[in-house]
Amino acid sequence: MHDFKRFGVIFGECLVDDFGDSQRLGGAPFNVARHLHGLGVPAIFISQVGDDINGRNILDHMRQWQMPLSGVAVSKTLPTGRVEVLPDPVEGHRFEILPHQAYDYIPFPEKLPEPVSWLYHGSLALREIGTSRQTLQKLASISNKRFLDINLRAPWWTPDRLAPLLTDSSILKCNVDELETLLAVFSLRSGPVLRDKMRVFADRFSLESMLLTCGPEGSAYWDHNDFYEAAAEPVNNLVNTVGAGDAFSAAWLWSLLRGESPELRLRRGGELAAAVCALQGATPDSLDFYESFMSRWTQGKSLSKPM
Repeated sequence: MHDFKRFGVIFGECLVDDFGDSQRLGGAPFNVARHLHGLGVPAIFISQVGDDINGRNILDHMRQWQMPLSGVAVSKTLPTGRVEVLPDPVEGHRFEILPHQAYDYIPFPEKLPEPVSWLYHGSLALREIGTSRQTLQKLASISNKRFLDINLRAPWWTPDRLAPLLTDSSILKCNVDELETLLAVFSLRSGPVLRDKMRVFADRFSLESMLLTCGPEGSAYWDHNDFYEAAAEPVNNLVNTVGAGDAFSAAWLWSLLRGESPELRLRRGGELAAAVCALQGATPDSLDFYESFMSRWTQGKSLSKPM
């Protein structure tokens, strides 16, 4: 998997995050696809938009960034996804996700280069019984590695729907609160130590490894053999945390594909996540944003020292 020339796929929702006074393009898989494109990773984004202004804006943005469009279908009957982002005194923000959107029915692309070395996907686009689930199953069957980045957005998930996605994933990424929820809903017991919690959950679903984001406490990774932790990077000029987890996933994948150590992967993820927290939306307006990261990272440099 450690080869940038090998072809990868990102599957899932693209949508509009509506902040009330402004709108930003979003959707966790779309954010990850844009970050990976900015970081120079070859991949196809597979999704669906509606034949409306929001869908055209997404496609125009992809053209401006010179992202491949072959994996994005256009629905004549369903609207482009939209999420209302509302302030929350505890979480910082909360999401109101609309039902029956174009990304709930993503078709398998007519042309897809093979083999697919790796597949990244979330769980939101699989919330309804529809085409998206069939497409994901087919993609998983032709992919060598599967990276699942779950999004537990109430009321759009249930344990029964989630369990098949979890089983035999190569890598599962979630945040620390989601891990506690998952342990509870699947009635899994573990000790209080984070490493034990990750091990118990990974064993239950035959996961190769687990990646955990812990907000201001940093991040952690467990791969059956070793456990790694990294401190959070400082955030300058915090605006909001929308999309920070997606930035973390993209930088972590970039580092994995480069063949870097688990410790360095965690630090790369933390750096990009911290930078995104200073943006109004989940991704930057320009590809220039990635130049400093690429310059430092390709020279083996990082902002922080390992723990």
